[in-house]
Amino acid sequence: MNTLRITKTKYDRTAKQFNTILWCIKAVAEKSINIGLKHLYIDEDFMAGCDGYRIHIAFNEWKYEPGLYEIVMVRDKEILLTKSETLTLDNYPSIWNAIPSRCKNGIPPFQCNMDKKAELLNKSRLAYHIFVNAKICCNLKYLEDIRMEGNMRFEVSENRNMLIVASEDCDRLGVIMPILQ
Repeated sequence: MNTLRITKTKYDRTAKQFNTILWCIKAVAEKSINIGLKHLYIDEDFMAGCDGYRIHIAFNEWKYEPGLYEIVMVRDKEILLTKSETLTLDNYPSIWNAIPSRCKNGIPPFQCNMDKKAELLNKSRLAYHIFVNAKICCNLKYLEDIRMEGNMRFEVSENRNMLIVASEDCDRLGVIMPILQ
């Protein structure tokens, strides 16, 4: 059994590694008909979590072995994953096909401060920012989960059925399906 144990320490490298994996895990499906969506997807270049309504994608900077990883434990300073012995990457939907090829940019960047004191203010500002600029409503939990430190950049698919969010340095990409009105 191939197990990954990621521990958060004070060092920048391990903190970034932990936070990146934790961010991807937020979008992993807890319940799904597709068993692949209950796993963290890791290939040679990327890692991703998807629950059918949102996707969180980040670079696989740490060169983890490709495969689908079951989430065994997530704690404040430790994540434990086990690689599936029965599922392969082919059991996961194509995350790249879900991202629209044509987008219409019209949403200005949003500066997000992840400080705990400003957290509630940032959540409500982010939801307002997206609604005013994109004219779409998104699940507030998904908006909370997709938040990233720094300037977040946004795109909306041409037919306005998806919100695409990128981190300031484009090392993370998220997609959220809006709530139908």
